[in-house]
Amino acid sequence: MTDKSQPTKFELPKNPVLLERWCLTILESLERFWGEDLPMWREIVLITCDVNWKNKYRLQARKELLHDINEYAMESMNQQALQMLNLKLRQEFGFDLNDFSNRNNKRIQNILKRGVIRNEEEFRLVSDKVEEIYADDSQKELVSKLNDLLGTFENI
Repeated sequence: MTDKSQPTKFELPKNPVLLERWCLTILESLERFWGEDLPMWREIVLITCDVNWKNKYRLQARKELLHDINEYAMESMNQQALQMLNLKLRQEFGFDLNDFSNRNNKRIQNILKRGVIRNEEEFRLVSDKVEEIYADDSQKELVSKLNDLLGTFENI
């Protein structure tokens, strides 16, 4: 089991060995949930987490892999399967998928307070949040604010 201190989860993309374990743990749960292998995901994980991978954008690719696999699990698994996965992740890593979701919500709140999206990573975070909540009528005001930020960033 790894150290349960907070920084570990934020270091995942910088540590390809730990990131690979995290992603493969999620993949195994997804495969059990769906009852089928996900070889394309597995290949992407193995390539992206290869310590010898010579891509100049590898840290960004690893951040995107972490985000994508976390989101895929949260969106595609039912509540019971997610609870089991989160329990397993918490036991092995000291944190779970909810910790990433909470962190992202805090980052979005900071972007809203600041009133500007600074980079592509923040743009993607805000865009993903809009996709997540756009159909919720109670979130229309937030969707409008986020869309304004996205539009301003695209016009820069």
